[in-house]
Amino acid sequence: MLPSVVAAVAFSAGVALGCEIPAQAPSSNIPGGFAIQIQSPDFPAADGHFMNTWLWGGGDFHLFVSPAGNATNNFTLVDGVITYPLDPIRRAVINGEYEPKDNTTKMFMTERGDPRGVFTVVYGCNPSDDSLQLELATPEQGTSGVQGNMGVRPFNGDLDFRWQPIGTTVSDPDRPWHKVTLVVRPAASA
Repeated sequence: MLPSVVAAVAFSAGVALGCEIPAQAPSSNIPGGFAIQIQSPDFPAADGHFMNTWLWGGGDFHLFVSPAGNATNNFTLVDGVITYPLDPIRRAVINGEYEPKDNTTKMFMTERGDPRGVFTVVYGCNPSDDSLQLELATPEQGTSGVQGNMGVRPFNGDLDFRWQPIGTTVSDPDRPWHKVTLVVRPAASA
């Protein structure tokens, strides 16, 4: 009986712990270089991996789940927009390859003035160890006022990043979209 009581107390203590979310909201600007880690415990193909860049046509960088593409740990966040400090500067936009089957739109990095992906920065708790973390949540497509979720789905044998408006009910069984959490990892810890 004692081992089951100890196990129950240990379990309830683990559940009761969790991280403490600060009362003050984090800034929508993160000047230091960081990588973006993906959390999706229900989708192991992406969980724990990182957002990588891949130079595509015309100077745009497409975003893929590692190991595809090139590891990137020098993103910054400017007014909620993921920024890649190159010359010229590339910014995350939600404006490519709209797919009506799952109501998703590609997110990629460009120097053009396409509708930016504007993220809300929030504190969250790491589902693995309950540590406090910064998350990029509910991106808005430019100034549309439409908020959504980030996710990944298959693309030519890899996984790329797709935005889906909140409340979407359609899905494509041939290319399933999986919601993910984007976590800021400072360059020193990435």
